[in-house]
Amino acid sequence: ELRIHDNRIRKVPKGVFNGLRNMNCI
Repeated sequence: ELRIHDNRIRKVPKGVFNGLRNMNCI
């Protein structure tokens, strides 16, 4: 499961990942 989750994160653009991270901070 961890590998699949890691692959999903890699497929997601860094910009989108950073955006989600910023939302989590708020």
